[in-house]
Amino acid sequence: MKIVVMGNNALMGGLIVHYKVLCKYLRNSGHDLLLINVNSSNTSVFEDDEITEISVPYITNSFALKLKKYFRLRKACKIAKAFSPNLFIATGYGHGYSMLAAALPSSTYKFFEEVHFEAHNIPLKLKMVKVFDAIAPQTEGMIEVFKKNVSADKPVAWLPCFSKEYESNNFTDLPPAGGTIKLAYFGRLEWNKGIKQFVSATKEIFKNSDIVLDIYGKGSEAESLQKIIESEGLKQKVKMKGFYKDEDFSSIISACHGVVIPSVDTEGLPLVVIEAMRYGRPILCTTIGAMPEVAGINKAGMIVSGKNAEQLVKNLEVFVQRIKTEGFSAQGIHQVYKNYFSNAAFWKVWEEMLQNPKVYFTAETQLKS
Repeated sequence: MKIVVMGNNALMGGLIVHYKVLCKYLRNSGHDLLLINVNSSNTSVFEDDEITEISVPYITNSFALKLKKYFRLRKACKIAKAFSPNLFIATGYGHGYSMLAAALPSSTYKFFEEVHFEAHNIPLKLKMVKVFDAIAPQTEGMIEVFKKNVSADKPVAWLPCFSKEYESNNFTDLPPAGGTIKLAYFGRLEWNKGIKQFVSATKEIFKNSDIVLDIYGKGSEAESLQKIIESEGLKQKVKMKGFYKDEDFSSIISACHGVVIPSVDTEGLPLVVIEAMRYGRPILCTTIGAMPEVAGINKAGMIVSGKNAEQLVKNLEVFVQRIKTEGFSAQGIHQVYKNYFSNAAFWKVWEEMLQNPKVYFTAETQLKS
């Protein structure tokens, strides 16, 4: 099948990971690809010249860059139209994605992936709905939420997002729980991720217990988060670790007892949820996005908190107590990952869609009606 795929491949975050892994799976399955990479550095997904890749600027904070982006998009539209694809997959959304979809012929089936759980009737979203043939939320549970919040008469069916593939995907047993309990946070340091709120709400627990928290990531809230850590006297308990290398992730997550995901807004399914399960690590998370849906499957490996400070405090104590009493099974959590959330399991869903995209979306939509 001839497929155009468009997505961001140069920043950090789960959607960028998904885009790169998806492109590799599609290529390895023998599909003929044309990639439209949204970035500001001409970064390619593949290192060879077998796949045509076109870069479109991501940052447009000047008139010159906006002009450059416009002409790059026009070029991309012209090349994509000449490519005569059977399918167009948009792994993000924006004016560029809509422009490309509108330029492609009606014979091309077009869908965009929806990764925000609380989708709304914003003008850009409605424009995407108008020019695409179908919408693909990240999880099954997001389908009804999308239909409820967005005025769309288009087919809606779920397609999962892939996670990063490391050389070592094997789980390890949890470290002994007799001494210090080490927790970890992985992700961007932004308001919606809730890590600053989490540290503020649970500071007394960290001060008066044997729990430590390592924070991996960067973002606009890094400086204010560091000030909270210092002003509250938490430097020995809560540590900012910055970025980590992919090759170090296995040893980092294997050394911790659990992962915290305290998001407070704008989430679908954070890929760190899947990465934690891959390594058999229990998860303490909020009720934002699709995380409760995953917890319904991974009942033995997740504790879902609320969205306010009191619930975060209460559930952190429950989470740590369960770790200390060996109430989590690393092997059991990893098995849930293998069965339901591994890239191999996700690819089966994508393969089903690729057999006949129009039939897949229409059938799934009718099934959910």
